[in-house]
Amino acid sequence: MQLPEGKSRLDLVKEGVLSQSTLPKRGRFVVSIHKLLEDPRNERRTFRNMDGLIASVKAHGIIEPITVTAEGESYRILTGHRRFRAAKAAGLTEIEVIAREPDDALTRRRKSIVSNVQREDIGAVELAEALQTLLDEDPNIKTQRQIAAAIGKSEQWVSSMLSILKMPAKLQHKLQTSEVSVAYDTAMRIAHCEDTALQSQLVEAALKGESVREIRSRIAERNGPSASSREEGKPSAPTGPLMFTFSETHEGCTATVRGPEGKHTKRHMRTALKRLLKQL
Repeated sequence: MQLPEGKSRLDLVKEGVLSQSTLPKRGRFVVSIHKLLEDPRNERRTFRNMDGLIASVKAHGIIEPITVTAEGESYRILTGHRRFRAAKAAGLTEIEVIAREPDDALTRRRKSIVSNVQREDIGAVELAEALQTLLDEDPNIKTQRQIAAAIGKSEQWVSSMLSILKMPAKLQHKLQTSEVSVAYDTAMRIAHCEDTALQSQLVEAALKGESVREIRSRIAERNGPSASSREEGKPSAPTGPLMFTFSETHEGCTATVRGPEGKHTKRHMRTALKRLLKQL
């Protein structure tokens, strides 16, 4: 394009004649890995168990493209930070991406949180911090109930997750920096304990691989026989009504459908399962 006399390219960008970015903003294509930028506000702070993913990328490449949005002459990563780091570690110079139109920062944050909640893909402390950020910064979210509606979880689940931030800072740091990922349900149960000494013991036990059931049993033993009998009747969530659960494991993957006891529960569970299958 020949520039008008007395006009620079920057002048035309400011006037809206030219786009500031020459990169495609939508579509699926391959880009240089050096064009990708990590999101500094991404919920994930710790990248655990990367060796297996790196080996897979070396052998097969990136199977599922990273999603990005154009930003200047680069692309900001929306989802796929682990895959991006694995690709760099594997020595890839190009990577397939799906580019989307940019959302505003808060919408992007909500979508990222929903994605991570669905996959339990980040640590419990990191997710709790992300939920608190939504509560603090999103003008459309002022209550835990609104967070729950936005991410598809119960208000009780959100409250339990946020309680993790009330744990002593040193225990939060230990959960964040450990190579072992502690399940959300385990972290929430530990956070509900009022005894910080017991919390510390439970964190150590969880990091050594003890299951939610074993953690629950430890808590019940400390609280006495009456608490123990109550714990036996509880579902896997911290509190709540009696639940129906159907679960099936195949090739290391587990699918579970849960719902509160009621007249139409199984019908609702079938509907939820159909919707999940569509997502897959």
